[in-house]
Amino acid sequence: MSFLATANYAYDNRYLADVTYRLSASSLYGKDNRWAPGWSVGLGWNIHYENFMENVDFIDQLKLRGSVGVTGNQNFNTSYAVGTYQYYTDYNYNGFTGAYLSNLPNPQLKWEQTKDWNLGLDAQIGPLMLRADYYDSYTENMLTDISVSPSTGFNMVKDNLGLVRNRGVEVNANITLFQNKDGFFNLYGSIANNTNEIISLSESMRTYNEMQEKEAADKGNSGPILKYVDGMSMKAIWVVESLGIDPMNGREIYLKRDGTRTYEYDPLDLKVMGDERPKARGHFGFTAEYKGFGFSSTFRYLYGGQMYNETLLNRVENIDIEYNVDRRVLLGRWQEPGQVVPFKRLGTFQYTGDPTAYQAKTQRTSRFVQDRNELTWGTATIYYDLPKRVVNRWNMQRMRFSVYMNDILTLSSIEIERGLYYPFARTLSCSLSITF
Repeated sequence: MSFLATANYAYDNRYLADVTYRLSASSLYGKDNRWAPGWSVGLGWNIHYENFMENVDFIDQLKLRGSVGVTGNQNFNTSYAVGTYQYYTDYNYNGFTGAYLSNLPNPQLKWEQTKDWNLGLDAQIGPLMLRADYYDSYTENMLTDISVSPSTGFNMVKDNLGLVRNRGVEVNANITLFQNKDGFFNLYGSIANNTNEIISLSESMRTYNEMQEKEAADKGNSGPILKYVDGMSMKAIWVVESLGIDPMNGREIYLKRDGTRTYEYDPLDLKVMGDERPKARGHFGFTAEYKGFGFSSTFRYLYGGQMYNETLLNRVENIDIEYNVDRRVLLGRWQEPGQVVPFKRLGTFQYTGDPTAYQAKTQRTSRFVQDRNELTWGTATIYYDLPKRVVNRWNMQRMRFSVYMNDILTLSSIEIERGLYYPFARTLSCSLSITF
């Protein structure tokens, strides 16, 4: 159920205002938190219509806008807040069908709400179109998966995170460098920066952090963990700082919080050693056409973030020598005293009870946190439109032959394997389009 009221006002096409209020209720949320309000206020100023802009011919549009509002999110599974049962279909109990609880109820689940502040500029200066935005948003009760005790019969339950702040800048530009009756050449691109910060945590998230620390202490686990701490990014990489491999014995040296060195891995020494959020991300590309031939291409880029390189961890250090392995298992690992190498000595990876035993699996360490800068050639299209005099002779309106490619090339500062858990494919396709 939802109630909506809107109002808008414009004066002389120069000053614009919009107001919206919505009151919504949904059974997707816990029975104790059905209702949530949403509202927004937006203002705009078309500067190019002002009298002092009459003689500025090279500016076609110059608009300043700002808005603030609160929105809700109900884009998730309908059974997250309510207890849901399913039937046993494979067998019965003396002719009766059994049922089991398939989802743990959470009657306290609240609406995820975001308060957004936005300040933007739209401009068209000759052939250049520019759009710039600065935003600052606060997301309260963000929905996330929380690990729960296995004694409940479940591994995960949806719960509210607390208060998270996101702020950043986005700039989009488009410019036409050439255009006439024979064709055109257009460039476009974008750059964005985003930072997020946890302002406050819910009590359930503090319990979640405790469970993550216990998982970090498990010698059988080696991947990075997720921790949520006030003042930190949600994409922070939590690991124990490493000083590298000791050339004398091939064991890893860890730096404790008090500054001392040790061979013993301690999950209490976990700290933030990177952030998956890039400092800049975006795309750029061009579209061009000349006398029936056309070409377009798009590139994506990331700069300034970090990544936990699990390829090195799982394919070089924590490997089973009985199977095919990476060549760095032999060329990059410690083998004799005095060697300065990036990977520790080869072991059997069976924990024997001795916390300093080198046979234990490599755990979460800063050795595998690497700077991530990437450039991806995403798509490319080539096409040719047959001349009008030709297609008209064949009683057609248009005939186009095109070739399309995607995921063509990726250049990265990190050597990682792709397609291990989710397949990816480079594709090349051709098409012939005829319009009568």
